[in-house]
Amino acid sequence: MTLLGIAWRNVRQRLLTSGLTALSLALGVALVVATLVTGRIVNRAFESGSGLGYNMIVGAKGSPLQLVLNSVYFISKPIENVPWAFYEEFLPAARRSDGVDGTYAASTETAVPICMGDYFRGHRVVGTNAAFFDRLTRGDGRPFEFSAGKNFRDDDFFAGVLGAAVAANLGLGVGDAFAPTHGADDGKVHDPFKVVGILARTDTPLDRGVFVNMEGFYLQDGHAKPLPEGSEPGPAPTAHPSGHAPLPANQREVTAILLETASLPGLPPELTAMGLRTAINEGRDAQAALPVAEIRQLLDLFVKPLELLLLLVTALVVIVSAIGILVSMVGSSLERSRDVAIMRALGARRSHVLATVLIEAVLLAVAGGLAGWALGHVVVGLIGPWITTNAGVTASVFSSAPLAEALLVPFLVVLAIVAALLPAIAAYRTDVAKWLQGS
Repeated sequence: MTLLGIAWRNVRQRLLTSGLTALSLALGVALVVATLVTGRIVNRAFESGSGLGYNMIVGAKGSPLQLVLNSVYFISKPIENVPWAFYEEFLPAARRSDGVDGTYAASTETAVPICMGDYFRGHRVVGTNAAFFDRLTRGDGRPFEFSAGKNFRDDDFFAGVLGAAVAANLGLGVGDAFAPTHGADDGKVHDPFKVVGILARTDTPLDRGVFVNMEGFYLQDGHAKPLPEGSEPGPAPTAHPSGHAPLPANQREVTAILLETASLPGLPPELTAMGLRTAINEGRDAQAALPVAEIRQLLDLFVKPLELLLLLVTALVVIVSAIGILVSMVGSSLERSRDVAIMRALGARRSHVLATVLIEAVLLAVAGGLAGWALGHVVVGLIGPWITTNAGVTASVFSSAPLAEALLVPFLVVLAIVAALLPAIAAYRTDVAKWLQGS
């Protein structure tokens, strides 16, 4: 019989003990795998906001991180609003009523306003214009695609576009109507909008958004900016063919402005962005935040340390499981002493005995490691729908952290060999004469 066969026979003879040892190791490995994969998914979720076709967000003075979390990831609450007149400072003369370039127009390639404050069945409602999907891009830099329908038009006041996750979760399709609520899910119900498009999945937070025409958003009760006492509304823009008159400019506010900075002659866009950011932040009206910088700071300060802490805890679990291998094999060393003596009497070398014990430990490590790896992916698959809904990225049984997972089983094998050295040396030094005389 080969050494592998002998080791396998030993495992089967102590099936309950071996099984429990492998199970404890499998649970530790499953925890490690689930932590590694989930950590990678969390990083992807935050990093997915770094390539959405804009490199700067402008909003009210306050926390730049809160501005990014609210505008990019649809979490946290808006800080405050900024006046419509400030948004117009990023527009060229052709898009302004006074025919004069805005203060920051020369540094701006694209400026897309967004308005927040409403919800629809737990999903954030974002009021914006058609440029959001026409001028910006999805997380990988490609143009937006629609799995059904198309983008809304600026003159279609009560039209909306649903993110892929929203449409799937709520069972809505093109042509369906939905009515947002003001401030919260139990708030006042607004006028209905009609779904004209369903976004193709982007694996970004946009999959969790409900996007409506900003003009219709402004016409909802409670969305007009209150005027100072004694003030009169400004001149109303041209009435819409449906009979609805757009809200006057002096009663409009925006939650944030998504900016793609221009490439000025001889200057890279990054340098333009830094200069524009400084100019805005030095003023009193608003603040400018760079999403990539804020996301990186968030990852470095909170996400990565938390991930490291979880990995340390799970690593301790695996080490405890390895100690379980040690205890199991030490506990059975006396049971095997007579068998070892018989093997030696039949001509087995000390090195064969040593190798048999180490092979037995490796078998337990490989079995527990592979079972734990599979169990870890099953756990991620089970919580995948929750991650997809709340983080905006796809998580399934097949999600992985390739490099870390590839090193995991070899690490377990080395750990098992180290843990088995003591019982292996004990078996190596077994006194043949003593155990054969005792029989």
